[in-house]
Amino acid sequence: PIFAPMKKNILAVLALFLTANTLFSQQKSIEMNDVQRWKSIEKQVISNDGQWVAYQTRTVAEGDATVQLWRSTNQTTVSFPRSESPVFSEDGQWLTFTIKTALDTVRTLKRKKVKADDLPKDTLGIYNLSTGNLEKIARIKGYSIPEYWSGWLIVHLEPAAKIKEKPLPKDTTAAPLPDSLVKKAEKMAEKKAKAKKESADNGSLLLVRNLATNTTDTIPFVKDYSIAERAPALLYAVTGIGDAWQWQQRKDVAMPGVYFHQLAQNKQRHLWRGKGKTKQLSLHETGEMAAFLVDSDTSKAVIRPWQLAHARTSQKDTAQIIAQNSNNWLPEQPKSAAVQGKWIISENAKLLFSKDNSKLYFGIVPPPVQPDTTLLPEELAKVEVWATESPFLHTVLKERLKDDLKRAWPVVCHLENKMQMVVLADPELPEFRVNYHRDRTANLAMGYNEEPYMQASQWLGETGRDIYAVDLKTGDKQLLVKQLMGNSTMSPAAQYLLYFSAIDTAWWAQSLSKGTPVRMTNNQISHFYDDESDTPDFPSSRGFAGFLTGEKSVILYDKFDLWICDLDKPLSARRLTNGKANQTTYRFIRLNPEEQTIDPNGTILLHGFNENTKTESYSLLNLSTGILTRWMTGPYSFSRSPLKAKKVQNMVYSRQNMAIFPDLRMTNFPVSTSETVQDQRISDVNPQQKEYGWPTIEMIHWRSLTGDTLAGLLIKPVDFDPNKKYPMIVNFYEKLSDGLYQHRPPAFGRSQINYVQYASRGYVVFLPDIPYRIGYPGESAYNAVVSGTNAVIAMGGIDANRVALQGHSWGGYQTAYIVTKTNMFRCAEAGAAVVNMTSAYGGIRWESGVSRHFQYEHQQSRIGGSLWEKPSLFIENSPLFSLNKVETPLLILHNDKDGAVPWEQGIEFFTCLRRLGKPAWLLNYNEEPHWPVKYPNRVDFQKRMQQFFDYYLMDKPEPRWMMKGIPPLEKDLKE
Repeated sequence: PIFAPMKKNILAVLALFLTANTLFSQQKSIEMNDVQRWKSIEKQVISNDGQWVAYQTRTVAEGDATVQLWRSTNQTTVSFPRSESPVFSEDGQWLTFTIKTALDTVRTLKRKKVKADDLPKDTLGIYNLSTGNLEKIARIKGYSIPEYWSGWLIVHLEPAAKIKEKPLPKDTTAAPLPDSLVKKAEKMAEKKAKAKKESADNGSLLLVRNLATNTTDTIPFVKDYSIAERAPALLYAVTGIGDAWQWQQRKDVAMPGVYFHQLAQNKQRHLWRGKGKTKQLSLHETGEMAAFLVDSDTSKAVIRPWQLAHARTSQKDTAQIIAQNSNNWLPEQPKSAAVQGKWIISENAKLLFSKDNSKLYFGIVPPPVQPDTTLLPEELAKVEVWATESPFLHTVLKERLKDDLKRAWPVVCHLENKMQMVVLADPELPEFRVNYHRDRTANLAMGYNEEPYMQASQWLGETGRDIYAVDLKTGDKQLLVKQLMGNSTMSPAAQYLLYFSAIDTAWWAQSLSKGTPVRMTNNQISHFYDDESDTPDFPSSRGFAGFLTGEKSVILYDKFDLWICDLDKPLSARRLTNGKANQTTYRFIRLNPEEQTIDPNGTILLHGFNENTKTESYSLLNLSTGILTRWMTGPYSFSRSPLKAKKVQNMVYSRQNMAIFPDLRMTNFPVSTSETVQDQRISDVNPQQKEYGWPTIEMIHWRSLTGDTLAGLLIKPVDFDPNKKYPMIVNFYEKLSDGLYQHRPPAFGRSQINYVQYASRGYVVFLPDIPYRIGYPGESAYNAVVSGTNAVIAMGGIDANRVALQGHSWGGYQTAYIVTKTNMFRCAEAGAAVVNMTSAYGGIRWESGVSRHFQYEHQQSRIGGSLWEKPSLFIENSPLFSLNKVETPLLILHNDKDGAVPWEQGIEFFTCLRRLGKPAWLLNYNEEPHWPVKYPNRVDFQKRMQQFFDYYLMDKPEPRWMMKGIPPLEKDLKE
């Protein structure tokens, strides 16, 4: 008997173990309906005091978003359903977010044919972080909660809905009213009917909410508003009350015009009086100055006479017109232009003040082209004229048309120099653009012109550009670099031009005042360009971290390390890290986006990536001592854009691997290496993951057909048994092995199989890296994929007769090529594949309008020459010419609005296979681009692709659509 309790306990433990084992072995596979349970994390923000973190979650099924609010003091989370875009107030006392109407409700209203304008509008949620009280404001058009000052919230409401009042039935039993009362009532009703109503033209209510006192001021008929960035000041335009009977008590805003509201003193001033339209309201960041555009012309002129007004906000009625279309300083169109005349003030350009209040930037445009309104539409010829001498293809110009109609050329007004206007645009350089100093205070800017090289860009891919130094006092332009192929930037204080020349693979610095170029690197001590590029093009740079304070030096990157270079001293690069020794790539993380330069005496955060193990890390680099301290590391991928609170050292980041979802975590960014680091998990977005059999991932290596050592990723079911035989899908796109520690949640993807879902259902998924030989992209893919597939089969556990290929776009092309060279694959899915390089070469990428030449000569397609220079390579790499050798059943995805790969390629692919009697199916999601974007289409594609693979690799029943397709009559039937 003395052993009875012990025996009972042992049995209980054994039963618990067996139960846990049974549960583990019975973990569910992830089916299509299960995918909808997964959520993602979006738009995370941290309060300035680091006490609160907010983020939104959204289901894979594109349902309603939810704002989650986490409090660090008690580690609790509050949820706000149907909410999006959380924003904290500057003082950390309030959280605001947008509340949406439930999607189910919106869909129901759409089914009832409710017009878009009549659908429910958004609601603003205002949550008091101290009391937990939630206030809602309905029908919001937009709102502003200041980033750099606190205490106020500005909310603009949508115009009130028009209410159609039903007339009351007449009371025939009542005694008739006296004629005087009837006339009085009729006059009152007439006034009410004529009273000004809110509308898009008349404006709507603006709420000025004092959060501290819980009071709200209402301003009627507001068209637009703007707040100062760093001071409690508001600028708004009203169209006026219009009827004294309607708004007896609001004489302060009864007159139309532009008003300035000094919020702290609760003082309002009329800066501009008069009817008319206003646009582009702008306040200097301190609220000392205001600017806006005015159109007070009552005529119906097609070209609107916009005028630029400037005001000092300290006194009322100070707005003055400082620029208008009759000014002599406006440039004239060149004689070669289609439309002659002076340039005019642009209504689309933002008005921007310099930080020091010395400059105001605005825009001008050439006189617009006016259609001939004397002719009927049927009397006009509809013709496109394409010319070889044009810098741009006509398709590029059509694609750019909407942006070009709103584009403006810059002018700077020197406010402290008698409103001197300096035109920075140049009618002779129509593509000339200007990049200002960040605070717009410097008198030098960087300009560039791409027009001379635009035609060549259709076969070179990259556009050359001439770089200029622009004098903002005179408008003079000094050419600094001719036909630069590479990237360029201006130092924060506009002292230097920094640029990478791809032709000579070197970084250069040039003083904007001295104009003397200094070559900083020559690739003797290290390569500062991408020396691993396998495309037939000039290599790109490895990038740079930023300028050091004082702008005497800059931090550049090679493959692994950070290097400091003096801007005035040639070849002065000095290594700051030692990543090359252990094959770790270090990159700077800027935690404070307001810091324009890097403190040479400070400690910076670096992200690390180990090339061999694929693990990542965070490290601290003390720039003054050169000491690098590893802070966090492990078998994870760490977020590259963590969030740090402004006022404290709290930081929000995420880490992930195959089994760990990238939930948010909070840690304290250590000031010193001796400081204790605390780390806590904030979110648990997908707790359901533990219910499913989660796959494992590993990196494997093998010898290619040419003897090279290649790498790839192998994803296996959780209970993989090498003694069994599993079906396998091979998926590829360039090189994927760097993603060893990425988390891949179930999702309805646009183009690829979902690795986790397939592995949970009993598939093995193989992702081989593909290195390329210029001129032979197809053969390169065949070499890597076939050798890798054979290596995995040799490892055991794979049914060699049940292996498939799947790829999209470039991966789709490679799939199509491989199946013309081998019959080892049971089936294949190829999405948006180019099968005929000869016809695709001369085609158009419709989403941008550019020619496809560059892609074959210098970029991903890797032919390395034109069709006339290397015709045999175009044919050899085109699967179309070998489709008669295909024995692999093919599922093809190609949509009729594909803007990257011509849809005709999918047609060529399918019709030729059909002509040859090969089993093939084409999926075309109407009006969709390079891949299915709409949620129902993504679900449908993933469902059909899974059915296709299940049929061939798992002996599942053949779906009806695979038997004879779906005729047009049945297209809209739900299967």
